[in-house]
Amino acid sequence: MALGCTSDIPDSDIPELELDGVAVYKNKAGKDSMVVLSLNYKDGDGDLGLSKDDTLPPYNYGNVGYYTLLVSYKIAKNKVWQHIVIPSSADTLHFNQRFQRLSLADKKKAVSGNLMLRIPASPYPGLKPDSIMLTSYILDRSLHKSNQVATNAIKLQH
Repeated sequence: MALGCTSDIPDSDIPELELDGVAVYKNKAGKDSMVVLSLNYKDGDGDLGLSKDDTLPPYNYGNVGYYTLLVSYKIAKNKVWQHIVIPSSADTLHFNQRFQRLSLADKKKAVSGNLMLRIPASPYPGLKPDSIMLTSYILDRSLHKSNQVATNAIKLQH
């Protein structure tokens, strides 16, 4: 995952997310190997991201605030978008991330910029979907949830 900041000044403490684009990269054999999701973000008080010391509730593993970027991965089955259930478990396939604090200031400081997330085109052994859809939102340290953004169908060739 890559991060970048700009100087746009958002006017809300609720984070905002915008789909910037999707790119699909091919390997040497000409098959799709990587999907890159690009998202623009804004947050009026700058409380996006967590430090390595953010390990107590609600930021501990298994709790609502553990991840800061939540990315749902769906495939089309019979023309219906569905989550993938990982074999031998009840877990669904996600690409949730925990990114570093974007502002170390103790007071409110607006932040905006771009997040880029790289996702394998074949994200699980034996799984080679024809098309996928990614749905994303971010969560700040105050547990404010941004709007959710979704890609259109991303066609893949394996």
